Amino acid sequence: MPQATSEKQRTNVTLTAANLVAARELGLNVSAISDAALAAAVRKAKADAWAEENAGAIAERRAWIEANGTPLADLRVLKID
Repeated sequence: MPQATSEKQRTNVTLTAANLVAARELGLNVSAISDAALAAAVRKAKADAWAEENAGAIAERRAWIEANGTPLADLRVLKID
């Protein structure tokens, strides 16, 4: 997901020399790849934090469904069982 130039900010990143040389030889855009990898890491960290924060509620809901079945299960049109 491309970002407008005005949204970008310069920063310093330390990379292994071999990876940087190989990327340059292949014509890879190190900044774009770094930004995409960082965005993916941020999304994963946020998802992990949300899951940890809501683990109790999720466990309670799963226990309720296990004890009571899924709500409106009798109204399902497609039953796999």
